[in-house]
This record gives sequence, C-alpha cells and structure tokens, in this order.
Amino acid sequence: MLYVYEDLHALDLEPLSLTRATFELRCGACSHIERIRRIVGDQPLTLIVRQQLAVVVQERLPELPVNPEKVEAGQWLNGAALWSETAWGRLQGISGYLATGDHITGANLSAEESTEFYRLLQAGKEPQVSPAATDGPKLLSFLWDHFLSNSEVVTADFERWYRDQAATSFGQGVHVIGDQGVYLGEGVTIDPAVVLDTRHGPIIIDDGTSVGSFAVIAGPTYLGPKCKIWPYAFLEAVSFGPVCRAMGQVVESIMQGFTNKQHDGFLGHAYLGSWVNLGAGTTNSDLKNNYGDVKVVVNGRSVNSGSRFVGCFLGDHAKSAIGTLFYTGTRVGVCANVFGHVTPPKVVPSFAWGGDGKERYDLEKCLDTMAVVKGRRGEELTEAERALYTRLYAENV
Repeated sequence: MLYVYEDLHALDLEPLSLTRATFELRCGACSHIERIRRIVGDQPLTLIVRQQLAVVVQERLPELPVNPEKVEAGQWLNGAALWSETAWGRLQGISGYLATGDHITGANLSAEESTEFYRLLQAGKEPQVSPAATDGPKLLSFLWDHFLSNSEVVTADFERWYRDQAATSFGQGVHVIGDQGVYLGEGVTIDPAVVLDTRHGPIIIDDGTSVGSFAVIAGPTYLGPKCKIWPYAFLEAVSFGPVCRAMGQVVESIMQGFTNKQHDGFLGHAYLGSWVNLGAGTTNSDLKNNYGDVKVVVNGRSVNSGSRFVGCFLGDHAKSAIGTLFYTGTRVGVCANVFGHVTPPKVVPSFAWGGDGKERYDLEKCLDTMAVVKGRRGEELTEAERALYTRLYAENV
C-alpha cells in the first residue's frame, strides 16, 4: 500500500495549507499529488491529512481513501516533497525511513511500524529515528520554495511528459523564439503577434487555454487548462492552475487555480491560492531596497527565506482593491478583503475587512460572496467548505 501524508510542519505552508493538504500545492506542471500518481502508476494510494481537512480533501479527490481507521505495511511519501522516479525507486530499496536534511520525507515500513508512524502523525509528532537513507526527494518546506524551484520543475516535467508531443507548427503570426520546446494542448488558441520565448526553458499550454495578441510568454512556464491570458500580458517562469486569468507582468509566480489577475500591475515571486482576485493596478515588491534576504512571518514566527527575491502570499478567496501595493514577504490570510490602505501591513489576518486587519469580515456575508464567486465559474461552495471556513473563522487564524 502507498500512503501520501502530511507531517507536523504542514502549517509552515500557510496560508495555502489552511484550506488544502500539502500535497495539493502546485510546483511545475502539476500538484504534488498529481506528480506522485503519474510516477507510481496505477498502484493504490491512501491519503493521510489533518482531521479538519479530511472531508474537503475527500471531496476534491473522491477516488482516494482518506484517513483510514487502520494502516498496513507499505511505502509512505511526504506530500510536501518533490517526488521523482529516482526518489521513488530509492524509497522502494530501503527498509525504514528516508530523510531529506533534518526531515523525514518517506518510509518503507512493516505493518507494525506503519501503525506506529500513523499514530505519531495523528498526534502531530514524528519518529525519533536514524533514517536508513538521507538522500530523499527535495522537500518544499515553505511557499517560497515552490516558486524558487518552479523553473527547474517545469523543465523536468516537460522532458518527462510533454517533449514527445511538442508542437511543430503554430498559427499565423505567432512568433516562437528558442529551441527548448512548446506543448499545445487540445483547443488552445493563440492569437497573432504572440511571442513564445523558449530560450530559457520550455512552455506548456494546457487544454482550452487562450492567449491574446501581443502577449509574451517566456519559459519555463506552465499554463493550466482553460486559462485566459489577456493581450499585452508578459508572463515569465510561471505556473498557473486551471481557469486562471492574467494580464500585466507576472514573473516567477504560482497561481493555484481559478484566480484572477485581470489588470495591469506587477506580480513577482508570489504564490496565490484559489479564487483570489487582484484589483486593477495591484502590485507587489519582490526585492528589498537593501537587497537583503526577505523575512516572512510563517505560522506565527519570522523566517528568513534565504532569498532576496520574495513577493507575497495570498490565501484562498483573498481579494485586493485597486491600487493595492504589497511589501516584500507579505502574507495575506484566507478570505481577507484588502482595501482602504494603499500598502497593507506585512501580515494581514484571515477574514480581514480592510487593509489594516483591525476589522473582521462578517462570516455570513463572506460565505455568500464565496458562493457567488464560485458560481461564476460553474463551481459550488459545498457544505464541507462552509464548515471548514466557519471553523477557521472561529479559530481566528
């Protein structure tokens, strides 16, 4: 049996991990769970998540068991890791735990060992063991690890799954620069005068996505299904999930899916959740004036990212008013409605009403708006989601 699990560090990936399991986060051309499923083939998977997320994860992945009563002998894969065929093969060849740095990233355990590991995970703990191997997969411990790794992962995903299907002809007036390759899914439309720049990496444009005239797409880039890239957009080294809208300049950033940046403004080295909407002219800084490393408040503590390029992080259903300016390393919680302050503080709590975070969004009005927003894309706000957001509201995260 194969188990994909969250460990006790899941909230280091907040605000995205407040509403989704760590293995649902994106990097490259897919989410972690999608990559794992492609690598292991048709072997059965079971998901281990925080109990408060079990119902919504089961809704999103109905074909996979979530949080079983009992576990058996099998392999355990940390859902925050970047699994590859090499790492998967290494895990199968050991008995015991696989580590990356100081963190357990996988395990190959007997039934008794699996039961104990599962008990520790449920208790928010991890085993105090000497790992059998310490060359595990790369662990994406924080959100900035995702966009800082994205170019490398898009390139690897292209070679793994798309190179053999790379396009050899393009529409009239479409300009392709470089030789790193372009994949075009079914129903993709690219208007005349679009530039596809592959000099620094490949470009993957998935099914049903459209790109407007005079847009520039620079690789390594992945655009998910049914995205709409408006004319004159400039996208470089980005990864978008399904049904995103983009205009203006977006650089080395990830959008989880169903997110709108439909106006001018700069977004760089950022990670946006789902159902986010950026008002016209919203811009973030991704470089401090002193060119020093950017610090980010994560799970209640200040963490040095180790990078001088870090932008902003917005949780699901967050919104910004026109002209909003985000500092480097700004964290905006889920359902925050940022307005009234041109530059909000670096930490905006979930359900904030206004830029200073002193007022709270009325919960029922918030849920009503969420339902309207999802309905515009043919989606429904489920009872499980309502329960999750109501719980988060009560916890005041």
